[in-house]
Amino acid sequence: MREFLRNLSFCFAAGAFGGLCYALGLWAMGYHGFTRWVGVDIAPYLSNAYLYQRIVWGGICGLIFLLPWQRSWMARGFFLSLIPAGILLFLLLPMRGYGFGAMHLGALTPLVIIIACALGGIGASGLMRAQGK
Repeated sequence: MREFLRNLSFCFAAGAFGGLCYALGLWAMGYHGFTRWVGVDIAPYLSNAYLYQRIVWGGICGLIFLLPWQRSWMARGFFLSLIPAGILLFLLLPMRGYGFGAMHLGALTPLVIIIACALGGIGASGLMRAQGK
């Protein structure tokens, strides 16, 4: 039981780090004009509230790293990041009125969301690899 709780807390911490990577990646894409260049109306403002929400949800999403995975750490980070990307694109953002796949924000919105989630997933997976997990 102790080993399971240790793994659970480590996955949450790695996910929180991934959430930070996601938040900063999405912010940087907006700040440096990438999202505007691809025609997507996403440019978040960097604030404590913006970071806090993404770090906490990143920690919760990090629990998917408890799933067994035998491939490389980068593949694990990318493919497992598709789960939160799908939840964002097909559940949360449409509930906020941005349409299916958040297409009201721009035609390439799914690409931007997948890239930002991949940054978080690969960052979290890299942290886990660096710690020997």
